[in-house]
Order: sequence, then C-alpha cells, then structure tokens
Amino acid sequence: MKLEDVLFLAARTARSQAYAQCMAAHGLDPEQVLIYGGSKTGRPGQSVDVCFNEVEQAVLVPDLSVPLEDSCLVRQWDTTILTCESVNSPEIVETLGDLAPKLVVYSGYGGEIVSSELLGLNAPFLHIHGGWLPDYRGSTTIYYSILRERNCSASAILLSNEIDAGPVIARKSYPVPPAGLDVDYVYDSAIRADLLVKVLGDYTNQGGWRTLRSQTIEQGRDYYVIHPVLKHLALLAIGNR
Repeated sequence: MKLEDVLFLAARTARSQAYAQCMAAHGLDPEQVLIYGGSKTGRPGQSVDVCFNEVEQAVLVPDLSVPLEDSCLVRQWDTTILTCESVNSPEIVETLGDLAPKLVVYSGYGGEIVSSELLGLNAPFLHIHGGWLPDYRGSTTIYYSILRERNCSASAILLSNEIDAGPVIARKSYPVPPAGLDVDYVYDSAIRADLLVKVLGDYTNQGGWRTLRSQTIEQGRDYYVIHPVLKHLALLAIGNR
C-alpha cells in the first residue's frame, strides 16, 4: 500500500530499523525516505552488537543486523541520505521544505527535540512514544511501566513544542518481553513499530485520524533515565539478567 505524501524521517537507530522492517512486512510504502546521521557513532538509540532472537512474539521482532538502507532498497523506496547528525540541521529543514510531505513519520536520535522551525513546515510529525501517555512521559518509561504495571505500552502522538505532550492518536498495551530478549533496542523498538503500522493503516484507510486525545501538562508525570538499580529490578521481574 503506497503511503501517498508520507515521508519517513529516520536517524540511523535500532528504532528506525524496526520501523522500516515492520512497514515493509505489512506492505506499507512511504512515498519518500530521508535518512540522516552516521553509523556506529554512539548516538542514543544506536544498537551495539544486539543479536537477533527467534522468539514467539505477537509483534515483529526486528533483525538489527539488517542495515536501514537494505530495508529501503528491497521495497524500492525513494531514499535520500544525508550525513548531518542533527534533525534540526539546515540540510534537513531545506530538504523537507523541498519535498513538502503531508505527513512525517519521525524516528530520531534519543533525547533530541524537534525544532519549532521543522514543526512549522505544515507537515505533522508522527512520533511513537514508548509509554502510555499522558501517564508516562519522558525517557526509559518502558522500565517504569514494567515495575509499576507489569506491562509495556506505546502511544502515537503528533509532535508539539512540549515533550511528549502532543495530541494522542492511539495507545496500546503489550505484555512484558520474554526472558532473554533485549529490551532497550529490540522490544521497545518492536512495540513502537507495531503501533506505527496500525496508525499508518488507519491514516490511509480513513484519510486521516478520527480520534485525537488532547493532553495538558498537568496530566501524567515526567520520567527520567532510569537508575541502574531500578533497571536491574525491572529486568529481574521479567527474568532478564
């Protein structure tokens, strides 16, 4: 299914690899792809020697040994590659302005905030957050959710100037990952990719989204990078060590 006027803006991360593989597996083809950043630069979200695990899962588990470009090439996606490291670089702003998509599927480096200049290009940025919004805003929320709820979640939002505070399109809960499956790069990316293909399917079939849930800054709470001890406790809770 061709995703007309949809651009996939992808940093070189495990999440971007998962998004590309999941979209390809579901036959969802963005009209354009814009890849930025260098490989193996140690940026947040870049995997380091994570092995592919064949496990029984309700979601597609990405193979992080498959380069992002290869997934695009197999589906013959129209792909532009830039070497700039920041999503807010002038090259990306100029390129997005020239391509003029109607929707941007965003998968950037962890911790980087999309600038007002990019958000003002009249193309909404679709972002999949790894947590149930507005209850779990911020970073590494998957571990807090495992500790408090014994489950994991993902939320699809349209980016705004505030962190994780844009209108919510869809939310979904998932079981905790099986023991032995990498949480940070594989499972977190997999559940986000699973929700992504659902909302993209709805976007194409309905000509947009029927349900948007507004958020206020007073709702929910912000979480920060989890302390190693708490992370260890969360891994113990699912049998990972």
